[in-house]
Amino acid sequence: MTRYRSLLLVAGLCLIPMCATVREPAEEAASFERRVFRLPDGKHMNCRARPGDGPVLVLIPGTWGTFDRFTGLIAALPDDLPVAVIELCWQGGQKPPTTALSIEQLADDVLWVVEALGLEQFYIGGHSIGGMIAVEMAGREVPGLVGIIAMEGWTHHSVVQTAFDGVVNGPLTPAEQAACDAARERERAHLSQAEREAIGAIWTRWNGYEGLMRSQAPVLHIWGERGKPRPARAALQIPDRPNIEIAWITGASHRMLTQAPDAVAACIRDFLARTAPTASPAQAGRLHPDHPEP
Repeated sequence: MTRYRSLLLVAGLCLIPMCATVREPAEEAASFERRVFRLPDGKHMNCRARPGDGPVLVLIPGTWGTFDRFTGLIAALPDDLPVAVIELCWQGGQKPPTTALSIEQLADDVLWVVEALGLEQFYIGGHSIGGMIAVEMAGREVPGLVGIIAMEGWTHHSVVQTAFDGVVNGPLTPAEQAACDAARERERAHLSQAEREAIGAIWTRWNGYEGLMRSQAPVLHIWGERGKPRPARAALQIPDRPNIEIAWITGASHRMLTQAPDAVAACIRDFLARTAPTASPAQAGRLHPDHPEP
C-alpha cells in the first residue's frame, strides 16, 4: 500500500590548512562561519557552518545554488540546530578542475568534507541535484548517517515527465522571479559556456532507485504539488519501503525554497524530531567552534 505523509501547508547547500576562519556578515546568516576545503584531487569546496549539539544537518544546494538559496529555510529552523551548508566544486565562485563529474563523485566529495569537519552523526539534505546526491548516499553504508532529506531530488531525470508531465517550476511573483534570475546568473557568471553545459547535464546520467531499495536510514522526500493531483510512487520512481516517506507542499514546485521555505522547514523539523538518535551529546555531531580542524 502506498504511504504518503501529507502536510497541508500552503505556500501563498579540507579547510585549506593555513586559511583563517571568516565569520559571515549578519545579514547572510548569523553565527555561520565560512571555510574553504581543498580536496586531494584539486577541487575547492566552500562550507558555511554554525555550531550546536546533536546531529548536524548538512545541506547541499541545487545545481546553480549556493548557501544563499537556503537562508529562508534556515531562518525557519531552530536557532540551536547545527547546520553545515556544503557547496559543490563549481559553486560560490569556485572553478572545477574537471567537468567529468557524476552524482557518485559529488557524493564522495561531500562525504570528504563531512569527514574533514569531524562530524560523527549527521543528516544529509539537499535541493534538486543536492537532493539527488543525498539519495545517492542513502544507498551506501555511511558511518554516522542518521537520515536523508531530499527536496525535489529526482530519483531519475525521467521523473520530470512520469510524475509531473514536464512541469518543473511554478509561478513566482515578479520580484521573486527577478531575484531568482539574477541569482542564477550571478552563480554561473564565473563559468564558461562549456562548463555550464557539462554541469547542467550531470543529473541526467544517474539513477537512484536501486540505492533507495538498499537504504536503511530514514529517508524523507519533499515535493511540491504544482497545483496538480499528487503522483503515485511509481511515477516518482520511489520504492514503497518502510523507511522512505513522502511529504507534499501545497502551492509549491521545484522552487519550494523560494515559494514555501517555512512549509519545507516544518517538514524537516518534524522529520528530525521523529528520527533523532538517542545518543548523548558527546556521541553526536558536535559541530563546535573549538572542534579540532583537519
